[in-house]
Amino acid sequence: MGCRLLYWVVLCLLGAVPMDTGITQTPKHLVTGPGRRVTLNCEQHLGHDAVYWYQQRAQKPPKLMFAYRYKELIENEPASGRFSPECPDSSRLYLHVDALEPDDSALYLCASSRDTAPHSQPLPVHKHPGSSRGALGQPKLAQHLL
Repeated sequence: MGCRLLYWVVLCLLGAVPMDTGITQTPKHLVTGPGRRVTLNCEQHLGHDAVYWYQQRAQKPPKLMFAYRYKELIENEPASGRFSPECPDSSRLYLHVDALEPDDSALYLCASSRDTAPHSQPLPVHKHPGSSRGALGQPKLAQHLL
């Protein structure tokens, strides 16, 4: 049974981001198996015109996958052709993942910003005194763990 668990892909939205960020991602938690199709949903309530999907693998900084400005795709660096974004308007952004693989396990971050420049470099991290965990600054973020 232990070996079979290694083949499951886990998708999660961590509850670490306060609800007042203006960004909501669903589902909060999703555990599914390889070969499935999933959709991660992001909705921002800040009136921003730019929205982003980042992927963060274990022990690595976030990597920009997709960026939209006014519903137009301006950055496209998918991990594979199985990842496809959809942006019906500037307040909603979806990430569809086809034929999940165990290697797709990662933290998926949705962000929005008035700044329309894609953030291909990792976002700044501000560490609180006495804490080993940092809090991400602008742009506003919500998180999915895949």
